[in-house]
Amino acid sequence: MAAVWRSYSRLVEKFPWSSTILQTGVLCATGDAVAQLAVERRRLQEFDPVRTGRFFIMGTCVVAPCIRTWYLFMERVVKFQGTKGVVTKVLMDQALFAPSFLCVFVAAVSTLQGLGLEDIRRNLAANYTDVVLTNWKVWPATQLINFYFVPFQHRILVVNIVALFWNTYLAAKTN
Repeated sequence: MAAVWRSYSRLVEKFPWSSTILQTGVLCATGDAVAQLAVERRRLQEFDPVRTGRFFIMGTCVVAPCIRTWYLFMERVVKFQGTKGVVTKVLMDQALFAPSFLCVFVAAVSTLQGLGLEDIRRNLAANYTDVVLTNWKVWPATQLINFYFVPFQHRILVVNIVALFWNTYLAAKTN
């Protein structure tokens, strides 16, 4: 197991963008598959691979680039160290990034579903507040631990692991 972790760490250090994009796409798609099979209790014959493909596209084209860029930005602008720096990052993440990113996420998923602007607006009106409030029940504690204990190059992995469950929720909520 240690050899696998070392290999993964070398891959992340050598290819930070592509490894982040691939792992995020796979975990977003996995979250949708879990939502379909476990939460929605679809039978295998009812499984929608196109929907899972949309979540892979969301992970690779929207989620990973946004999160990695945001983390790089926070590393550059937050000059505090220790607890003050961690709390500043969590506050920035949850007050600035999360509400705007969740709006982008719901709108992008709706667009990939083929919905028009009016349907996207209705989808946001119906789901946005609940998604943001649920986000604030999960992510502040996750990010507090992540920013405090996890080295920068592995923070997106932590987010992706927690997001496996979060994406299951989002997939069920947005479909």
